[in-house]
Amino acid sequence: MDQEDQEMVVESPNKKFFILLLLLFFSYKISFAESRFGELTEMFDERMRGKDDQWVRPHPGPFVWNKIEKKQGNFSWQEADEYVVYAQEHNQIIIATIWPYANWEQKSCKRKKGRSPFGKRFAKYLSKPCSMDNYKTFLLALIDRYDGDGNNDMPELTKPIIYWEIMNEPEFKMFFKGNEDDFIEIFNFSSKLIKEKQKDSIIVMAGAAGMFPKNKKFWKSVLPKIKDNFDIANIHHISTPDGKCDKEFWVDEFSSLLKSLKIKKPIWLTEAMTGKCKVIPTYVKAFANGAELIVDVGINAPGMKMSKKSRKKLNQFIEDFDGFTSMKIISKNKAEFKYKNGSTKLLSF
Repeated sequence: MDQEDQEMVVESPNKKFFILLLLLFFSYKISFAESRFGELTEMFDERMRGKDDQWVRPHPGPFVWNKIEKKQGNFSWQEADEYVVYAQEHNQIIIATIWPYANWEQKSCKRKKGRSPFGKRFAKYLSKPCSMDNYKTFLLALIDRYDGDGNNDMPELTKPIIYWEIMNEPEFKMFFKGNEDDFIEIFNFSSKLIKEKQKDSIIVMAGAAGMFPKNKKFWKSVLPKIKDNFDIANIHHISTPDGKCDKEFWVDEFSSLLKSLKIKKPIWLTEAMTGKCKVIPTYVKAFANGAELIVDVGINAPGMKMSKKSRKKLNQFIEDFDGFTSMKIISKNKAEFKYKNGSTKLLSF
């Protein structure tokens, strides 16, 4: 019997979901739903639309400048609205990734084309905007539509977008064709503008693409220059093609990096791919090392797929243990989860 096949021991009789806003750690007044789980989503794939009552991170998602403002001054909200409406209907909370790229805008100063993994549905150019004023116009329109302030909102908006992730894995050229200073300028500019426009917004750091030496070097340089402009630290874990993985989803090393830079922020893991790692032990160790939220890459994500057996175990783990307020590993293969009502549950893994 392997680790994952061991029985889950649940000591609290009933599972309770509360989708509430509550205070997070480190004295930040941050809204945080009780669910500790989420998925990357794509509306065109019925199996990738996320679960009810959980977090969703559309990826690449519809919040791409090139999708919304295809021509200067002409805004198309249909695709973005579709994600928001679905999330409202299924009580999901969106983490919206902002991509600051528009073909027409980057052509205006003859930027060189990039090559993203998202194909024709994305943008052909991945550089810093030619004009930050042009980008500002788009960004203000985006926030204005989904901030829930009653002015210029999406029709029938009932669940505003509060969580904004500015860009994605900028240390990789397939997501951003620019240098560190370009990224820092875009990130800080965007964060300050969003905070000014939407006072209750929560800014999520662009996800770090793991903790390989290249990633650490990039973020060790960049983080001190953006630390005052994000609320949530963000790490990704994508296994290598052969399935190699980190047994804590990099959370331990990412946490150490933040501490070395004297940055105290909640940690979210917004892309989790298990590879050949055991799913339950890896999730447990990531939570124990400081992850507040873990977002699975989804059942049809590119790369190594989670087995049906592991997927079933993950779903059962979520059903049995979601909503915890704290957890800790109490022995080699046992973890304790505590809940808002004072109850506890034990997991043998």
